[in-house]
Amino acid sequence: MICHWRSKSRSERRLMLSLIFGTFCLVAGPALSTEPEHKYDGVYTGKRSLTKGTASTTCPAEDDVSVTITGEMMTFTNSAFKKYLMPFYPSQDGSFGQLFQHQGHGVVHYHGRIIGDVMDADVENPPCEYHWHLKKG
Repeated sequence: MICHWRSKSRSERRLMLSLIFGTFCLVAGPALSTEPEHKYDGVYTGKRSLTKGTASTTCPAEDDVSVTITGEMMTFTNSAFKKYLMPFYPSQDGSFGQLFQHQGHGVVHYHGRIIGDVMDADVENPPCEYHWHLKKG
């Protein structure tokens, strides 16, 4: 049976067009998205500065920091830790925050935001608290 466009009522034509357009959006929509799946992935480097605690070998006043973000994982490196893995779940606006307990290393609370290629974060790892200012490079 052949379906003729002109033989359909106006409401049937609207319904058909809606179904065609809806199917196109469902199938092609994700493929047309220009937003990368993990837009914050990359290596961020910079400094962490002590904001609370007494400067010591346990809490250096300043330290070089490197953070690598890959999907939902953040790998943190400084003078004390090498490739320390933590979960990373950013919001759409680049803000993030997580309370993470790693066996043998205590609790780490970190929160901040990535805007463009700059990450600013506050990190609490008792007895030290730091501010990170890192740039994607």
